[in-house]
Amino acid sequence: MAEEEQRDDKGILREACLATLAAMNEMLADEYPDLDLQLAMVGVQEAKQLRKVFVPSDQERMVDWDWEQLFHKRVKRDRTAWMFLVSVEQTHGAVCYGTIGVDDDCVSIERLERNTEVPQLKGLAALIAVQYAAALATYLALGEVRVCDPDPALVTFYEQNFGLTRHSKGKEVTYLSKKMLP
Repeated sequence: MAEEEQRDDKGILREACLATLAAMNEMLADEYPDLDLQLAMVGVQEAKQLRKVFVPSDQERMVDWDWEQLFHKRVKRDRTAWMFLVSVEQTHGAVCYGTIGVDDDCVSIERLERNTEVPQLKGLAALIAVQYAAALATYLALGEVRVCDPDPALVTFYEQNFGLTRHSKGKEVTYLSKKMLP
């Protein structure tokens, strides 16, 4: 029974992710008609492509995440994990990974990276990620959105532009959050 219940939960969460993605695509088409923006869930094929765009050994990257490995280790195995990519004119411009914390009553953005060769997404990639997390939290009636382990250089940007509140441990900001309306 527990295994069957887990499969049902995974189906519900997957359905919520896909429905939120579809709504986001419609909203982005309306708000940014000049950009050919498209959000898509990452699958096995897309994960392989991400390795070519966000090369793990590239010294120019600000982070050292291996998106393909993250997909296979977390997204494929964890029913609460999700990953989507943002394409501009069919070029992978950004990728975002997060989790749904039903017990924690939140949707968390765990990783976000923008392809610096797609300048149209500067500032927009973060907005899309936060909007997606908020829409997913609303769809699932969860009370909070979190941005975990934010880049210290972006904390003020997130606070000022997205209304997020910092949560610190000492001098380090561990996460930013926004309460969702009931």
